[in-house]
Amino acid sequence: MLHSKVKSAAVVAAISAAGLFATATPASAAAVSPGSVCGSGYSVIDSHDLGAATVYLTYNSSNGYNCVTTIRDTSGSVIYMEASIRKSGGSWVSDGGSYATYAGPVYVNAPNTCIQWGGMYGQIYWESGLEHCG
Repeated sequence: MLHSKVKSAAVVAAISAAGLFATATPASAAAVSPGSVCGSGYSVIDSHDLGAATVYLTYNSSNGYNCVTTIRDTSGSVIYMEASIRKSGGSWVSDGGSYATYAGPVYVNAPNTCIQWGGMYGQIYWESGLEHCG
Protein backbone atom coordinates (compact mmCIF):
# COMPACT_ATOMS: atom_id res chain seq x y z
CA MET A 1 0.00 0.00 0.00
CA LEU A 2 1.67 3.21 -1.12
CA HIS A 3 0.71 6.72 -0.18
CA SER A 4 1.12 9.94 -2.07
CA LYS A 5 3.67 12.52 -1.07
CA VAL A 6 2.42 16.02 -0.61
CA LYS A 7 4.46 17.64 -3.35
CA SER A 8 3.98 21.29 -2.56
CA ALA A 9 2.56 23.34 0.24
CA ALA A 10 1.75 25.95 -2.42
CA VAL A 11 -0.70 23.55 -4.09
CA VAL A 12 -2.46 22.96 -0.78
CA ALA A 13 -2.54 26.71 -0.11
CA ALA A 14 -3.99 27.38 -3.57
CA ILE A 15 -6.70 24.76 -3.08
CA SER A 16 -7.52 26.16 0.37
CA ALA A 17 -7.69 29.70 -1.02
CA ALA A 18 -10.07 28.50 -3.72
CA GLY A 19 -12.40 27.20 -1.00
CA LEU A 20 -12.16 23.55 -1.96
CA PHE A 21 -11.48 22.43 1.62
CA ALA A 22 -14.33 22.54 4.10
CA THR A 23 -12.00 23.63 6.89
CA ALA A 24 -8.41 24.80 7.20
CA THR A 25 -7.84 22.65 10.30
CA PRO A 26 -5.31 19.83 9.79
CA ALA A 27 -6.81 16.35 9.83
CA SER A 28 -5.94 14.12 12.74
CA ALA A 29 -3.45 11.37 12.11
CA ALA A 30 -5.39 9.21 14.58
CA ALA A 31 -7.18 7.54 11.66
CA VAL A 32 -3.78 6.34 10.45
CA SER A 33 -2.45 3.30 12.29
CA PRO A 34 0.54 1.03 11.69
CA GLY A 35 -1.89 -1.70 10.64
CA SER A 36 -3.67 0.52 8.13
CA VAL A 37 -0.32 1.59 6.64
CA CYS A 38 1.42 -1.83 6.59
CA GLY A 39 -1.65 -3.87 5.71
CA SER A 40 -3.75 -6.71 6.97
CA GLY A 41 -2.08 -9.21 9.31
CA TYR A 42 0.61 -6.86 10.69
CA SER A 43 0.82 -6.40 14.46
CA VAL A 44 2.93 -3.84 16.34
CA ILE A 45 5.85 -5.53 18.08
CA ASP A 46 7.87 -2.40 18.97
CA SER A 47 7.79 1.37 18.70
CA HIS A 48 9.95 4.39 19.46
CA ASP A 49 8.74 7.92 20.26
CA LEU A 50 10.24 10.68 18.11
CA GLY A 51 8.48 13.55 19.87
CA ALA A 52 5.60 14.53 17.57
CA ALA A 53 5.73 11.20 15.70
CA THR A 54 6.32 7.52 16.43
CA VAL A 55 8.22 4.92 14.43
CA TYR A 56 6.50 1.52 14.52
CA LEU A 57 7.86 -1.96 13.86
CA THR A 58 5.22 -4.50 12.88
CA TYR A 59 5.38 -8.18 11.99
CA ASN A 60 3.17 -10.48 9.97
CA SER A 61 3.60 -14.04 11.29
CA SER A 62 1.83 -15.57 8.29
CA ASN A 63 4.42 -14.36 5.76
CA GLY A 64 7.53 -13.56 7.87
CA TYR A 65 7.69 -9.89 6.84
CA ASN A 66 8.47 -6.97 9.11
CA CYS A 67 7.15 -3.50 8.26
CA VAL A 68 8.25 -0.08 9.53
CA THR A 69 6.31 3.17 9.31
CA THR A 70 6.80 6.57 10.97
CA ILE A 71 3.46 8.21 11.82
CA ARG A 72 2.89 11.79 12.98
CA ASP A 73 0.70 12.43 16.01
CA THR A 74 -1.38 14.91 13.97
CA SER A 75 -1.28 15.78 10.28
CA GLY A 76 0.04 19.18 9.40
CA SER A 77 2.44 20.96 7.11
CA VAL A 78 4.83 18.68 5.27
CA ILE A 79 8.01 17.77 7.14
CA TYR A 80 10.84 15.37 6.41
CA MET A 81 10.02 11.89 7.73
CA GLU A 82 11.68 8.54 7.15
CA ALA A 83 11.05 4.86 7.88
CA SER A 84 13.92 2.34 7.49
CA ILE A 85 14.59 -1.37 8.05
CA ARG A 86 17.24 -3.95 7.23
CA LYS A 87 17.90 -7.56 8.14
CA SER A 88 21.26 -8.59 9.58
CA GLY A 89 23.84 -8.43 6.79
CA GLY A 90 21.40 -6.80 4.37
CA SER A 91 20.98 -3.34 2.90
CA TRP A 92 18.71 -0.67 4.31
CA VAL A 93 15.25 -0.31 2.79
CA SER A 94 14.03 3.26 3.38
CA ASP A 95 11.27 5.65 2.51
CA GLY A 96 12.07 9.26 3.26
CA GLY A 97 10.61 12.52 2.04
CA SER A 98 8.38 15.45 2.85
CA TYR A 99 5.11 14.03 4.17
CA ALA A 100 2.10 15.41 6.05
CA THR A 101 1.10 12.20 7.86
CA TYR A 102 3.48 9.23 7.58
CA ALA A 103 6.57 7.73 5.94
CA GLY A 104 6.71 4.15 4.74
CA PRO A 105 5.72 1.44 4.72
CA VAL A 106 9.01 -0.37 4.18
CA TYR A 107 9.25 -4.17 4.35
CA VAL A 108 11.86 -6.88 4.84
CA ASN A 109 11.39 -10.64 4.96
CA ALA A 110 13.40 -11.79 7.97
CA PRO A 111 11.99 -14.84 9.76
CA ASN A 112 14.48 -16.10 12.39
CA THR A 113 16.87 -13.25 11.49
CA CYS A 114 17.85 -10.16 13.47
CA ILE A 115 16.66 -6.83 12.11
CA GLN A 116 17.59 -3.19 12.57
CA TRP A 117 14.97 -0.48 12.16
CA GLY A 118 14.55 3.23 12.63
CA GLY A 119 12.89 6.46 11.65
CA MET A 120 13.21 10.20 11.41
CA TYR A 121 10.89 13.12 12.07
CA GLY A 122 12.30 16.54 11.16
CA GLN A 123 15.75 16.61 12.76
CA ILE A 124 15.04 13.76 15.21
CA TYR A 125 16.60 10.47 14.08
CA TRP A 126 16.57 7.12 15.88
CA GLU A 127 17.91 3.70 14.92
CA SER A 128 17.78 0.42 16.83
CA GLY A 129 20.57 -2.07 17.25
CA LEU A 130 20.19 -5.55 15.78
CA GLU A 131 17.21 -7.09 17.60
CA HIS A 132 13.98 -9.08 17.29
CA CYS A 133 15.97 -12.09 16.16
CA GLY A 134 13.28 -14.74 16.43
